[in-house]
Order: sequence, then C-alpha cells, then structure tokens
Amino acid sequence: MPERSVSVLLIDAGNSRIKWQCRRGGIVMSHGVVAHTELNAADDPFPAKCDRVLVASVRDNTDLHHYLHLRYGARLHWLAQPVSHYPEFKHCYPQPSRLGVDRWLAMLGGRCHYSGPLLVVDAGTALTVDLMSADNHHEGGFIVPGLQLAQQALFNSTQRVRPYADEQMALNRQPGQDTVSCVSSGVYRQQLALVSSVQQDYPQHLLLVTGGDGLWLAAELGCEYRPDLVFDGMDSLCAGSFLP
Repeated sequence: MPERSVSVLLIDAGNSRIKWQCRRGGIVMSHGVVAHTELNAADDPFPAKCDRVLVASVRDNTDLHHYLHLRYGARLHWLAQPVSHYPEFKHCYPQPSRLGVDRWLAMLGGRCHYSGPLLVVDAGTALTVDLMSADNHHEGGFIVPGLQLAQQALFNSTQRVRPYADEQMALNRQPGQDTVSCVSSGVYRQQLALVSSVQQDYPQHLLLVTGGDGLWLAAELGCEYRPDLVFDGMDSLCAGSFLP
C-alpha cells in the first residue's frame, strides 16, 4: 500500500481530555474530543476505518489502552514517552523517558513547519516552554501550572482566597476588582511574563504557541498559534514510517 494512501488515527490523551484526528497524507479528514470520564459512555468516539493508530499518552491510561487494543488490535501503537534515539531529535535530558511525550511531540511538530531555533510553548494543564536549536537539540525548558491549575492551587491552599460564587474570572490581565478576578488576572499576567521573559533571553528563537489555553497567549504575544503541533509531531512519525 503506498504510504500516501495510508490513513492514520492520531490520539492525544492528555491530562484533561482525549483529542483525536484522522489524517491521510497530512490532511485532517475528521477530528473530535472526548473527556476521559465519558469514554465508556461515548458511542464509538473514534473512527473504525484507519490503517494505523498512534496514541500519545501523558498518563498510564490502562482503560484507554485496553479499549483501543480491543478495537484496533495490531494497528495500535502506544507512545507513552519520547523515543530516546529518534534521529531527528537530540535529547538534553540524561533520561529521555522523563521528558513529557507531549512536549517532545510539540517540538517535532514545530520542526514540521519551521527551520531554525524554536521556542515552543504548550499551554494546557501545565504551561511548558521548550527551546530547540536549529540542529534539533533540545536546549531545556520550563514547566509551571497552567491557567486553571494555578487558580485551583490558590483556591485550594489559601483560606482567604476563595472562588466566591458572585464573582467572575477576568478574561484579561488588567487589575482585578474582586478576589476571583484578581486571581485570574494575576495568573494570566504570570503566564505572559514567563513566556515574555524567555523570549527576551532567546530572541533568535521563533516563538510558537500551542495548547488548549494558548490562543489568548499567542494573541498577547503577537505570535502564531498552532493548535495542532502535537498532532503534527505524531503525523511526522507516521509519515516517516517510524512507529515505536
């Protein structure tokens, strides 16, 4: 079967949601999203007709693995950690398995679109910031809580900072005028400050933002928002016939 005719189901099993795309020749044919808690109740959320299935999971996801194995059998390839000797990427971690697979794939996805040094920001449950050189060396990165996680940490760990029901979260980084808006505005500004700081220290790196909470950040920073970087990285593994 010619490689360009192969259909691949790409599944990104994150901390909060399971997102998927079905691609053929790099073109998205269909896509969807399902919560982990809704998987068993969902009516076949993933397409049945596909030649390969590649799953990237940041969690153990035993139930998901079992579900997909029963559905796809030998077509299923499970990616729980980065490949340590992938020829197109040079790790800086002494133990590459400890690098989040989503961070690794986002960097591979960035390389699908641009040459040169990259600054890849993934704004999800955690906000991750990674630097990659022009010759594909991972130069290290930063991890902080994402927007919702940072707010939850304050609400759950401080007595006087509470999510009052009659207050609303701010959608920008202007000074808040009640507790909830002060927390949300502070977290927005904190996230923006981190990325801006790294960008200032590494001006030669092209900034790319991805992740479910990345659109506002890209708009604030005036850079490109690429929501599918993880899927692009997964697709590059399939396109090169490299399946772990």
